[in-house]
Amino acid sequence: MKQIWYVINIALVALALPGGYESLSPEKLRHTNPDAIFYCVILLLTPLFAIWSVQYSIQRWNHRRLARPSLSRNPLNWWHDPLQSLFISTCIMISTALGSALRRPTIGSLGFWTLAVYVCVALGLLVGQILVYRIYRENIIAA
Repeated sequence: MKQIWYVINIALVALALPGGYESLSPEKLRHTNPDAIFYCVILLLTPLFAIWSVQYSIQRWNHRRLARPSLSRNPLNWWHDPLQSLFISTCIMISTALGSALRRPTIGSLGFWTLAVYVCVALGLLVGQILVYRIYRENIIAA
């Protein structure tokens, strides 16, 4: 079963790269409205989401020990394995941001602001992941 999760996790991250590139196509950007305040809210709330998801797992499901993330586990199990889900989600968003950056949007265009959304989510998840590892370091065990 571990081999299947390796393939699925790597495929999710790898498919996010062309997905990010395709998301900046002119057809996909029609009828979008960038808003700088929204990006700031995303950047502030995604670390809080990361901390909340781990806290919820510890309190609600009584998971005192959290396994370190690896590529050999299910990435969709937020309540029982939040570090795994957070790690794969961060990797996917970084891959999406890199894919959209490959299209090289011009500064100030809709593509640039869409790229800014992806970067804000990726950066927020990355900061959240770092905070989670610092806050809950005594709860984290080897997988």
